[in-house]
Amino acid sequence: MCVLGHTDTSLIPGVSSAGITEELRAFTPAADAEVVKLGAALCLPMLPSNPLGAPGPSGITRAAVCLAGIDARFVGAGLRVWPATECLRVSAEPGANIELGCAVPGARQLFETGLTLGHQVQAEYLVLAESVPGGTTTALAVLLALGYAAEGRISGSMPGNAHALKSRVARTALEAARLGVGCDPLLAVTRVGDPMQPLATGIAIGAAQAGCDVLLAGGSQMLAVAALIQALDASLDRVAIGTTRWVVEDPAADVAGLAVEISTDLPVMAANLDFSGSRHPGLRQYEQFLVKEGVGAGGASIAALLSGQTLLALHERIDVTYDELLGRLTSV
Repeated sequence: MCVLGHTDTSLIPGVSSAGITEELRAFTPAADAEVVKLGAALCLPMLPSNPLGAPGPSGITRAAVCLAGIDARFVGAGLRVWPATECLRVSAEPGANIELGCAVPGARQLFETGLTLGHQVQAEYLVLAESVPGGTTTALAVLLALGYAAEGRISGSMPGNAHALKSRVARTALEAARLGVGCDPLLAVTRVGDPMQPLATGIAIGAAQAGCDVLLAGGSQMLAVAALIQALDASLDRVAIGTTRWVVEDPAADVAGLAVEISTDLPVMAANLDFSGSRHPGLRQYEQFLVKEGVGAGGASIAALLSGQTLLALHERIDVTYDELLGRLTSV
């Protein structure tokens, strides 16, 4: 299950590279869902890509779920562009720029809706993903609001992770929000978060309460969700983080260290993907810490590997999937 969301924070120049331009950034979550479900981005003329040319991670997710026969579902929490595929519409209100100090007025309702959705999950395992451009900046702001020393430790979609800019935005947001130390976690989301965070938090708690093990599929953004679960005094016993090797090895971040600070009982797993031998130059850029993660790419890959697929088969399927997505069809 992937939660799609938009935050106007992503429109701040330099904050996100999830999309070729700021103007097209709002299309990225919808395009991600279309790629995973339909094999093509219908709302864009091309695959969502990093401005430097690396293709977005939705093809990794598509390859993993198709290879392992995993059911993929999408939930929309405040999109400016909706996908042309099945997507449960939970909220039509996008997140505002967190610098204004009031980003998600409906955060509590989104959390309650998430609880209901989580209780309805009928599966032994849930891989819970996100697609929210600019979400690492809102994750940083929420982690800071909850008391974590997260500056300079958040990963992102570009080398170096634009720490100075993200810290400035987060600090401006916290000052505008006037949040006190140890504030109510949902108030923190209301003021400086994004719509995905309360919905995903509710889904994870509800699913775990219903007896389902939950893999939070993502890097820094899912650390914020885990921190919210912890701050709401809910159990993390059935919860783990699942991401990619590029996130945990990111030399300009410390996702694993932050996870330990959230809870020493919060496992972090990483799919050992390696694109250095890919036939696609754009995918080889992942090895330079471009893109790294998104749309549950790491979690979906972990699920595929745990289902019995081999890493070699997954790598081959990913290359074939990008052959199709990038318009270079090859025989298998």
